Order: sequence, then C-alpha cells, then structure tokens
Amino acid sequence: MKRFTILTVSVVFSALFAVSTFAQAGAVPAAAKIGWLDTGAFADEKEGVTKYIAGLKALDSEMKPKITDLQSIQARLKTISDDLAKAQNSPANVPIDQKAIQAKQDEGQKLQRDFDYKKKEYDATLEARSGQVLGPISADISKSIQDYAKLKGYAVVLDINALAQQNAILALDATANITKDFITYYNNKPATTATTAKP
Repeated sequence: MKRFTILTVSVVFSALFAVSTFAQAGAVPAAAKIGWLDTGAFADEKEGVTKYIAGLKALDSEMKPKITDLQSIQARLKTISDDLAKAQNSPANVPIDQKAIQAKQDEGQKLQRDFDYKKKEYDATLEARSGQVLGPISADISKSIQDYAKLKGYAVVLDINALAQQNAILALDATANITKDFITYYNNKPATTATTAKP
C-alpha cells in the first residue's frame, strides 16, 4: 500500500486541502480559532481515516497485477544485463558468441520498450483510478472538514502536510493540531454515499 500512500496523499489532499477554511462572509475576527490538520496521517493504517485507507487498499489490490508485470519485466532485464556483463568479462581465451550477445541485446531492447509502454499505461491508469476511487472519499473528507470547523468554531483549518511540502511553515503550535480529533470525528460519522468506484 505504500506505493500509493505518498502519491495519493500529496496529489489528492494537496489539491483539496491546501487551505481548507470555514467559509464566512467578511473579515476573520482577530481572535478567530485556527487549527491545522496533517492530512498525511489520513493514510496511517492504524490511526488514519478508515474509509480512505479502504480506498487505498482497493486501489492497491486493483493495480497489483500491473505492478507484478512491471516487476517481472524488470527482473528479466536485470538477468539479461547480468548475462551480458558476464559475457563481456569472460576470460580472453574463451570465445564470445557474438550472435548470442546480439540476441540478448535485442531481447533486452524489446523488453525495455515493453516496460516503458506498460509503465506509461500503468501511470495513466493509476492517475485515472485514483481520481475515481479516492476522489469521492476526498471530497467527502473535505466537506467534513468544513462541518467539523463549523461545529468546533474554527475560522481557518490549514493542511500542514501541504504547507510543509512548500516549506511554508515558520512556526507551529502543537496545541492547534486537530488531526486526531478530526479523524475520530470523521471515522465515527454514519456512512455516506462516498464509495469507491468500480473499474
């Protein structure tokens, strides 16, 4: 599941929660409550957002055959590379079969083209399916952040994970961390219509 954690948290949550605010008309009062969430923690298997983790696992399971295929091609490419290296480092008195070497090189080039094509296909599929599987969940989480902020009286809720990636944190008050409280709030909500999309 770690394959997707970094990707999806940085892409999905940074897009949705760069700055999640409780919408109010007019200026924010000077004494307004400000809290911050670590959206990176949403994918934590033990203490994260259960619905989001389930989406990650579903996506991981769906993409596993493609990953296995890519790993298999990589293993074959390594074997060919090792075989070619051995042939080139063979003793001077051992004749080199140039036809066999050329055949290995041709096979390696073909495998590399296959790998490049399948990797592009995998990346495109992962991006599309991440949006379909995790998009509705992320949208539901985003709405729930708004509801939570209103319920708890926060005028502003910041995504500390997105800010950290931009090196935009100059000082941080740990008492303003509402991550665990929000995750508990969200995980205890009744089920909504946000479900993982089928392929």
